[in-house]
Amino acid sequence: MKQLILTILLLAITTCCTDETIKTLSLEQQNIQQHIPTRSFIAHRGTCTWAPEHTEAAMRWARNAGATYLECDIQRTADGYLVLYHDQYLLSKSDISNLYPNLAANPTIGDFTLEELFQVDFGSWFNRDHADYARSSFSGLDILTLEDLTKIAEGYRIKRDAHQKRIYHKEGNRLITEYESDPADNGNRPGIYVEIKYEDLYPNIEQDLKDELERLGWYADHFSDLKSIHTQSGCTNTANTSARVVLQTFSLNVLKNFNKVFSQKIPFCFLVAESEDVQVQEKTYRQWINNAVSNNAVIIAPSIPSDYPDNFADLLQPWMYDLIKESGLLIHAFTFQDKEQIQLYEDLVDGLFCNQVNVAIQYFKQKKENTLYNPQSAQEILNDLGY
Repeated sequence: MKQLILTILLLAITTCCTDETIKTLSLEQQNIQQHIPTRSFIAHRGTCTWAPEHTEAAMRWARNAGATYLECDIQRTADGYLVLYHDQYLLSKSDISNLYPNLAANPTIGDFTLEELFQVDFGSWFNRDHADYARSSFSGLDILTLEDLTKIAEGYRIKRDAHQKRIYHKEGNRLITEYESDPADNGNRPGIYVEIKYEDLYPNIEQDLKDELERLGWYADHFSDLKSIHTQSGCTNTANTSARVVLQTFSLNVLKNFNKVFSQKIPFCFLVAESEDVQVQEKTYRQWINNAVSNNAVIIAPSIPSDYPDNFADLLQPWMYDLIKESGLLIHAFTFQDKEQIQLYEDLVDGLFCNQVNVAIQYFKQKKENTLYNPQSAQEILNDLGY
């Protein structure tokens, strides 16, 4: 009887330990990971500091600043277009209530067609809320589509009329935006780092994302079938690699859907965050890592401490870092605001989500890393782009 009890206890202990053992990347995951730049500078929504987030101004700025990736959140319009917008509701960062005064409470992206959204001002809120960085040219900036983002990464800009309105036409039921070579393009070719937002509002959006990336030549079942993007020596060139697209999510369900939809695996990133008043236990952290690895993520993105409105906890403490390294996952932490934060975490991260990506690039360049650096200030880049 005593032996039976000991056996049961040993089995329970072994099972418990097995459940908490850190999983490690497969050879396939390691191969995918090899194509991600050694130090990735991820332009968070383009920039949340120097221009209205997710707009053409923000993304052109990030490209010219030398970002490795242009980071974005995507949602789906009522007529099926994928557009860039972070918040769940439109009232926070647009003039939608002025344009449509009889709206129901809390309108979302999915309540409007793309053509309706093209009429909305997504820039003036920034001038109101960030007076120190305001520019008159930000007023009237329109929403970006996923196609717009890839075109910016390729060195183009949206073609506009004398009033800075987007030029587009219709072919059947489809809106076709016109593009032109960006005269201020400096040759940098970043990849894109895409997060799906509010999965419950947009069922099957993962399939829409795959279909659109295929149509644009940014995803294919074979790397040789990807669009070749013109670049030049000495510039950021992530867009011409098999890691040109990274897919990110906080949702385990979305991560699983990525695996179902994308037959040719590309880099997946699992985001983790908690509010600063939550004490994360080691068991929970191990589960996060194992969920990432088990579902073919090759990157984990933990939060670092942040101020209002996010108030995120520090999920990259030394013991957390050790667990991640045990798994083989890359660490792309979010969101860096300034040089001081970068100094605190520089030895712990392979990639940085930044609101001022130019600051991070400059910092590591001065440390003599092999980093492409644009010596212009953030303001000078905006000036050159015509803002």
